[in-house]
Amino acid sequence: MEKPFEAFETELSWQQLSLLADTASYFEDAPKLLSLPAASGETVSVPLTAESLRTMVAQLSEDTPFDKKRFAISWKDDGGDHGTVAITMPSGDVLEQPTELAHFSLL
Repeated sequence: MEKPFEAFETELSWQQLSLLADTASYFEDAPKLLSLPAASGETVSVPLTAESLRTMVAQLSEDTPFDKKRFAISWKDDGGDHGTVAITMPSGDVLEQPTELAHFSLL
């Protein structure tokens, strides 16, 4: 199967991530691909869960809701439509989200 997306970097604020986390929570029973702005200018559809987005939100300060931080996001293929979304946080920590692409649809 073709990679769902190429590795990219995105700059997101606490406010943006909070809204994305709320959206993903609303669709938790039927997860959706979320469109994220890549630092290079294009938009990338990524299968992120509400839990992963909440972890990303926790990396930022609510006291500075519009300050953007850089996240690097990549896909590690496990065969078929299974894989891992790897999110490198601004702190350098890496969150790995096991993912079955068939569970995600377009928003």
